[in-house]
Amino acid sequence: MESQLPSPSYVWGMLPVRFEIELTRHKSEICRLCGLWEEYGSDDGNFNAEREEYEIIDELTKILVQAVAEDAEVRQISNSRGPRAGRPGEAMIPYLAHALLSVYLRYHNSGGRKSVATSVDGKLKQEEAGPLFEFIKAAIEPLNRYLTNNLHRRPLSASRLARVALSERRWIVQELETLHKKAPEEVARDNVLNR
Repeated sequence: MESQLPSPSYVWGMLPVRFEIELTRHKSEICRLCGLWEEYGSDDGNFNAEREEYEIIDELTKILVQAVAEDAEVRQISNSRGPRAGRPGEAMIPYLAHALLSVYLRYHNSGGRKSVATSVDGKLKQEEAGPLFEFIKAAIEPLNRYLTNNLHRRPLSASRLARVALSERRWIVQELETLHKKAPEEVARDNVLNR
């Protein structure tokens, strides 16, 4: 079953308000999970912390709305090309993974993930855990509610977002380390040749 696409007026007009209200309801949890309170302390009389809290909610709102807009654009392009084999391209996961990791790393030195053993129906399973995972899970909750209730799609996996974000970050770090190992003349030559 193919889900309907949201109209641009709904994406840019109604969704920001909806997401902001839902994120604001969980502002304390989100600010604790992203590390804002470790940086500034709670908002009890701290003007900077209070301002940062509202800015985080505003930024997360924009990130979620942009993810929906990019997804709608990719799906619209896919639909305009007619039926094709396979799923439409994925726009939401890479965008959200990078954007949410960037917010998280603003207040943390690193972002790792942990797998913990848990029992489901008497069988051992692995489950994602850790502060980055918990932050992503809380941040995408309004988006998941919108995807499942309004678009009748499956919710996004916080585990998958964390894996994609950290995988991309590892690749970037490896590329930077490779550049630093090259001789300065080699880097200069490469820059001149690549213009």
